[in-house]
Amino acid sequence: MTTGERGGLLDEQLRRGYEVFDSLILGERERAQAERDNTPVGSAGGGDTGGGGSAASQPQTMPTSGPGGPQDTSVPAGSVPASRPPPAGETFPPPEDIPSGRDDDVVARQLREAAMREPDPELREALWDEYRKYTGISEQ
Repeated sequence: MTTGERGGLLDEQLRRGYEVFDSLILGERERAQAERDNTPVGSAGGGDTGGGGSAASQPQTMPTSGPGGPQDTSVPAGSVPASRPPPAGETFPPPEDIPSGRDDDVVARQLREAAMREPDPELREALWDEYRKYTGISEQ
């Protein structure tokens, strides 16, 4: 096996590792969002800095599914966020100029996922514009 072939194999292993890691991060982000959205408005420690309650429960809820990708994450039954559609609900396809996203990093995947789930067409297009800027895709 040549040095180039070994490098290619290592690159592929690294890419797969990034995909698994990214899906874990995205799953935790969605879980935290669902938990925050289900917190009553008058409760103590509400908001983004939440008094440590969600940090204590975090290790218990790590997703166990591997390379399913960001579209494969789920929210437990009965904990669907009130202000967002459920993760398995309606998603919108990316515009034609947007590539597959297979090599996206965490930030690009977050932008992609937010754009695909945004029901407001104007906000969705703004998110796709941010995605284009962030990934260096030139607008036509």
